[in-house]
Amino acid sequence: MKLSQMHIGQSGIIRKVRANEPIKGRLFAMGITKGNRITLLDHTLKKETFEVDVEGTRVALRKEEADAIEVEDEKD
Repeated sequence: MKLSQMHIGQSGIIRKVRANEPIKGRLFAMGITKGNRITLLDHTLKKETFEVDVEGTRVALRKEEADAIEVEDEKD
């Protein structure tokens, strides 16, 4: 599933980042890399921005960035 499809409080493992190189580089610099645990903390009402925790670091993402991150639910 995409990060943008997760529910608040849901956690998962990052499986893939599908973005162009500038965005992918920015996400990697924030710790958003394959295998890291990510938790959705909050999002705006219209899901335009997302607040996540990645391995203990809080990060704010735009919708297009959240759409680029594929996450596997920890329960799978």
